[in-house]
Amino acid sequence: MDERSLKITLEYDGSVYHGWQRQPGLRTVQGDLEAALETLLRTPVAVRGQGRTDSGVHAEGQVAHVIVPGLEMDLVNLRKHLNGIIGPTCFIREIEIAPPGFHARFSAVERRYRYQIICEYSPLRRATHWFVKGQLDLPVIERAMVACLGEHDFGMFCSPRNDGKHTRCTVSLFSGDEDGIYLVLRIAADRFLHNMVRRLAGEMVALGQGRRSYEEFLNRLDRPGPGEAGLTAPPHALFLEEVIYPDRPDGGPGIMPL
Repeated sequence: MDERSLKITLEYDGSVYHGWQRQPGLRTVQGDLEAALETLLRTPVAVRGQGRTDSGVHAEGQVAHVIVPGLEMDLVNLRKHLNGIIGPTCFIREIEIAPPGFHARFSAVERRYRYQIICEYSPLRRATHWFVKGQLDLPVIERAMVACLGEHDFGMFCSPRNDGKHTRCTVSLFSGDEDGIYLVLRIAADRFLHNMVRRLAGEMVALGQGRRSYEEFLNRLDRPGPGEAGLTAPPHALFLEEVIYPDRPDGGPGIMPL
């Protein structure tokens, strides 16, 4: 039977899901997507994502791949029918035939995330921003972001792990866009550890509030974990923006000034 590998790009509202990964008895993005595909294709399928997002984390450009046997439906109609089943909290942005050897996780060369902070309470932003009371020291946050660029050991900024894998990551972008009461952190790297973005966002806030000194932050960077947890930012303000593959242009390294 003829098989095809499909690359699927999707976005979702993470507040209604218990994360990306399939879990018995819980609603997840992977579980919903597999169920919708099985309904249309009338055969079990296994969807592989580029990585996991935790419960409550949103995505604008999550990428997955799936091998489907004997696809009789064109991709335009497949996308249309999938969205009809899986919506409204998840939306398939694109379906395309994957290139030979493509793997959503192992073919990716970069992931990009955004974390949204607001320093004045807003009931309209409470579901998508982390409310942090008071103004933040932006220059010290910028210094810390610069220090994170390049390859470092982020073992102190992730959940404890026992899989034996290394905790080094190469960060190509760590930026902060400030506009009045808003601070948007953007970070891109070749790989991310579990809770790494939320831990780093929490560190930036601790620095900005004077609860962590710049020297203390540097002492934690490049030290293998686990260490004391520090401040972990809540998941509802985190967005997976994009996954970059070799055939896509990248945005280049660097830091944008606050």
